[in-house]
Amino acid sequence: QAQGTSLPPHPRLCVAAAFRPRSPFGGGVRSRARMKPEEEKRAKAMAASQAAGEQDLQKMQEQRQQQQEMEERKRIMVRSILEPEALERLNRLGIVKPEKQQQLEVMLLHLAQGGQIQEKMSEQALIQLIEKMDAARAPTSSIKFQRKRRDDDDDDDIDLDNL
Repeated sequence: QAQGTSLPPHPRLCVAAAFRPRSPFGGGVRSRARMKPEEEKRAKAMAASQAAGEQDLQKMQEQRQQQQEMEERKRIMVRSILEPEALERLNRLGIVKPEKQQQLEVMLLHLAQGGQIQEKMSEQALIQLIEKMDAARAPTSSIKFQRKRRDDDDDDDIDLDNL
């Protein structure tokens, strides 16, 4: 090197600098003592929010797993209550109207727990139960037609008999 000129260091001589750990946020590695107070607060807040988010995610996964286990137990119980043909009909009903299938399953479980179902239910008995549920659920509705009347539209104005 010439005296008075500053040349960049040779690449082979900077090997140690290349392997120095770097922060994912850019810049070099900073120790906590050299971190600004605002940055430290922000880092702590981010860490706390990330930990809270992970806990919420874990709780949601546990709840989802419990719900799936409950659904599986319910399916097993319904399968034990119904004959295969009735179970097939219930599943077909679920394809078209899933909310109705869920209501029917709940009703079947209540009947079984109450001791009103002693043996496996046939398809015809399931059909009767569906009809009974529909009759109790939907009261008879009536449709009324109300026609508008005009004051100037009287049938008495024209005498059709004496034409």
